[in-house]
Amino acid sequence: MQVKLNNRLHAVAGFVLPGKTAADIGADHNYLPVYLIINGICPYVVAVERATGPYENACQLVDLLSLSRQIDVRFGDGLAPLQPGEAATVTIAGMGGFLIQDILSCQPAVVAQTERLVLQPQKNSAAVRRWLMDNGWRIVAEQLALDNGFYYEIIAAEHGEMSLDEDELTFGPCLLAEPHPLLADFLQLKRKDLSSLTEQVSAMTGANAAQRLRQLQSAIAQIDRILRRCER
Repeated sequence: MQVKLNNRLHAVAGFVLPGKTAADIGADHNYLPVYLIINGICPYVVAVERATGPYENACQLVDLLSLSRQIDVRFGDGLAPLQPGEAATVTIAGMGGFLIQDILSCQPAVVAQTERLVLQPQKNSAAVRRWLMDNGWRIVAEQLALDNGFYYEIIAAEHGEMSLDEDELTFGPCLLAEPHPLLADFLQLKRKDLSSLTEQVSAMTGANAAQRLRQLQSAIAQIDRILRRCER
């Protein structure tokens, strides 16, 4: 059976350590675990899902494909269903950055014995990178994926030390170092959104609005600075 992933999940799969057990947190329909098994990337995958409907759908797909010996679907929250050292790679995709922080922080024993984290925050990616930096993780690879007009950041990290400046926290050290082929378009879209917000906030009054306006203007200036670097 052929399993085709969208660009976002395909990029996540590309960062999974081959030949070792992986755990997918928030597996939803279970497409990523099935892809990892069918394509021979992993010998065994633990799929964790806390919502009843998606959990049942994931179990049905595993049964339909007769993959119950290679994919273990577990009902539970975050990393709680995992034992320390059980998975070499832990993937967490499609969640907000602060939720990813919380999931990682709640099970330090599991995280400590994981070789690689593959994280795809829907927003607040800077918060994820800051957590990694502050908790003994080093970003080893990053990817941008474009799906249906939306850009997604995928971060792979392993144990180690790193120090990131504000630009690297916001947009990723590896994405900036190349720079990534999609980075300029990604930044232009972010700049457009920030400019639209700036126009709205400019029409407001009060101290909070003034502070928010300064934050937006600073973010736009940061993007403009990085765009100039990309053009060199």
